[in-house]
Amino acid sequence: MTDIASSWRMFVPQSYRASDPEAIISHHAFGQIVTAHNGMPYATSVPMYLEDGPMGERILFGHMARDNPQAATLMSGMKALATFHGPNTYISASWYKDQPTVPTWNYVAAQVRGTLTPIDDDEKQLAIMRKTIDRSEARTGTSWLMKDAPAGKIDSLLPRIRSFQITVERIDGVTKLSQKHPPADRERVIAALEALPGVAEAQIAALMRNLGNED
Repeated sequence: MTDIASSWRMFVPQSYRASDPEAIISHHAFGQIVTAHNGMPYATSVPMYLEDGPMGERILFGHMARDNPQAATLMSGMKALATFHGPNTYISASWYKDQPTVPTWNYVAAQVRGTLTPIDDDEKQLAIMRKTIDRSEARTGTSWLMKDAPAGKIDSLLPRIRSFQITVERIDGVTKLSQKHPPADRERVIAALEALPGVAEAQIAALMRNLGNED
């Protein structure tokens, strides 16, 4: 019989296991925090970032609106799941000639599992807000700071949010990019995706091209 603790992980076939799942989280920080309370699941989309804790542990932090029903259910010691999704796109079976198969989906994603601690202390909430803004501003090459907010704005927002941190127990990532197919089929998939107008298609095609360069 499978142990529940050991099976609490993202299902990822070995061929598709991401070598650096933290990079997926860093590039796609807007994820979902998933918890359960009284047998009911809750999920909220929020930005979340990783950092080192005081004992060297990895910590995932974020915040949500206090009016959000999930916020009131957050309890210290509860298990939490955070999911992050990168680009994804449909792959037509018509693009596979050398190794015919059925249609599939190529995608990039990561999951974090761990133990949650809600944060209600004002100073700690301010610190999480500041770190979230700093990390997000760095992604856009901008430099807005909390001190630039209109007078009183931060003070008015603080009672309306509830922050949290997750002490990480496991991080998994998947990069499903047609790795199991022959080079000629992979090239056909890349060419087909590059001919499509969608942004996600172009992103998956670029990741497929770069995959061989990372090995």
